[in-house]
Amino acid sequence: MQFDSWVVMVTGAASGIGLGTSKRFINGGATVIAVDINKENLAKAASELGARYVSKVCDICKVSEIKTLMADVENEFGRLDTLVNNAAFANFQNPENVEEASYDAEMTVLVKAPIFLVKHGAKLLRAAGNGSVINIASAAAIVSIDNYCPYGIGKAAVLKFTQDSVISVPGIRHNAVLPGLIDTPILPNVYGEEASAMLKEEFPKMLPCKRVGQPDDIAKAVCFLASDDADYVNGTTMLVDGGMSKLNPFSMMQS
Repeated sequence: MQFDSWVVMVTGAASGIGLGTSKRFINGGATVIAVDINKENLAKAASELGARYVSKVCDICKVSEIKTLMADVENEFGRLDTLVNNAAFANFQNPENVEEASYDAEMTVLVKAPIFLVKHGAKLLRAAGNGSVINIASAAAIVSIDNYCPYGIGKAAVLKFTQDSVISVPGIRHNAVLPGLIDTPILPNVYGEEASAMLKEEFPKMLPCKRVGQPDDIAKAVCFLASDDADYVNGTTMLVDGGMSKLNPFSMMQS
């Protein structure tokens, strides 16, 4: 897909899905405003991807920094064709064990930040003509997974925000991508030292596609939803999970 002269903002762009999505947009001709709090990882990615990966160190938990970010984009580029709300981190806990500080921090990144990025980016996105917001939710938003609090709750809120924004923030297309099990830096936070072995052995056996997803699998879906080929797609929920959400306990026992 071609995105010549497009300006795309990707949050959490220094690793995982955000980095994979940035690469695919750049390969299609876009300039990517790569937003992340990790200065070192941004610099590393910029050295690899070149001038069209425009790194912006920004703490999207702070509305003041979001406002400055959007003002900088308007001043430097004068347009914004696509906003990809991808930034996330995960503390997977049981509701009985969840800590207030970690809950607040996670919900701020997952829910508050996308809302204020849309608020302060809406003018630029409308001016693009086919401007769109693509929110990265999760299959955890629609299936029940043990000890996924508050991550699954936050991602469900992202999905609801996407759907409501179709009506509440018109003149921009709003769609959500729901990844399943993707090989990103989040997984070691969940499974610890066992993550590597599980990715190579256990998960491929369990998943209907017989492989774990890669960041580029999500990037392909994001780029389609952003493109002119999807210019009448608004309010959709795109599962990209290799069939994971269709599993049931009995099929998992047999895998």
